[in-house]
Amino acid sequence: MATVKEEYVSFEIAKLLKEKGFDEGCRACYGSAGSFCYKKYEIEASECEIHNYLLAPTLQMAMCWLRKKGIAVVPILSSVLDNERFLWDIEITVAKTNESYHQGWIYESYERACEAAIKYCLENLI
Repeated sequence: MATVKEEYVSFEIAKLLKEKGFDEGCRACYGSAGSFCYKKYEIEASECEIHNYLLAPTLQMAMCWLRKKGIAVVPILSSVLDNERFLWDIEITVAKTNESYHQGWIYESYERACEAAIKYCLENLI
């Protein structure tokens, strides 16, 4: 059985999440210089403040946090290049205004598409 590899937000996105109020427990963090560290236990925001860490949620955790704020990020399969490669687009919907953003952003990986959408939401919608 294959193991599932968790994809974490980048250091840049972790900084934006902190600025926007993300404070949910995570099992990973970034040091002040951007070094990634995985913990065997969940790290709380208060512990990060003491040690000058940034919480590093998974992409799915960040997208869940955005949904709680009324912003849905939905990765969409745009096209199939071959049996192993796909192109991804993103649709973002804001519940309050019922506005939808679907600008034809195309990415060669699901994870990069999610990361770009999270960044867009943090910089432009929150």
